[in-house]
Amino acid sequence: MRVSYTQLDTYKLCPRKFKFYIDRAPQDPSRTTALRFGSAVHKALEFAFSNKHDPPATARVLDYYRKIMAEETDPLVLTIFQKGLPALEQYLAKNNPREQRTVAIEKKFSMQLTAAHEMVGVIDRLDQLPDGSFEVMDYKTGAPMNAEKLGENWQLAIYQLVKMRELQTERIRTSLVYVLYDGHKLSYQFATEELDRIRDAILRQIDVMERDAVFPTKTGWWCKTCPYQPICPAWTHKAEAKGVVTGKERDQELVDIQARVDRLLQVIAAQRRLKEEADAIKEALGVYSRERKLTRLFSDLGTVSFSFRRRAVYDVARLVEVLQADILRKIVRTVDTGKLEKALPYLSEEDRERIEAFRKEEENTTVTARPRIAEDTEELLTP
Repeated sequence: MRVSYTQLDTYKLCPRKFKFYIDRAPQDPSRTTALRFGSAVHKALEFAFSNKHDPPATARVLDYYRKIMAEETDPLVLTIFQKGLPALEQYLAKNNPREQRTVAIEKKFSMQLTAAHEMVGVIDRLDQLPDGSFEVMDYKTGAPMNAEKLGENWQLAIYQLVKMRELQTERIRTSLVYVLYDGHKLSYQFATEELDRIRDAILRQIDVMERDAVFPTKTGWWCKTCPYQPICPAWTHKAEAKGVVTGKERDQELVDIQARVDRLLQVIAAQRRLKEEADAIKEALGVYSRERKLTRLFSDLGTVSFSFRRRAVYDVARLVEVLQADILRKIVRTVDTGKLEKALPYLSEEDRERIEAFRKEEENTTVTARPRIAEDTEELLTP
């Protein structure tokens, strides 16, 4: 099987979307705006860094990007694309192509995972750093991911493994570059055992993909922008519901079902409003109880209990840098702050000081309310 990271990630999100993808099913253009925007930013950065001997001035890069923008006609889409201009300008100001030792741009790769499985893809950029090591960079136009999840990122692991084999060196780190967020960069260098673990996980998923004959739909946040939504079986009811709302659909069963759907959503929305109200009250009561060292508050309607504790939190993005290629990684394995807390007592004083520079404590309050069961629940909702 010949696979890419995009295919692996798509299958994990939704097997049916993966099937649409490999079958090249028709896409809804109105749902590909983010993809086109990301592609435009990538092309502009490729133009900026591709000529390492005589890179273009920032003004030329922005003009190049504007030509790509000119292919878009929808005013709303152009508003999104407009965000790329200041982002590119700021990124290039901080990362002058003349000052970077860029080795490769948009480089295709092919790597054998096993005799029967091949991994393919494209790496956005590869730089050689002043100390002779290398950095693989992948540009992102979305919001930064949780830094604690870096050690689980298959894309970065694949890129590091590819370049370790190609360049015959372990001195390679990988980075996600968030162009729209002032070029914010999250970097990670995988330990050998981490790469082995992820490679095994990839092979297990490939095995599942090869045996899949159904490709079931999985719904989630990704459905909102999925370009295959109009042909997805999980969304077939959407057109029927629209027919009921507009009065074009007269089937009584559909009308009844739609009424139940509407009512369920109203109930869930009310539950959410009540939860928000309850959370705000809990917070206020928690502050009151903490100040007075109380653990229970009483009412004719029941009791409210409190437990207070402190826990350590870390600046994980900075902590990752401290742990790079260090013996501490052998203890923690990946950026798991829970394991790190348990390991701290066994570390040297010097190592503890390095880590605790990124540590702080925050207070957590747990509130448990135990109302008496009322015959009429409205009593509890009436101020």
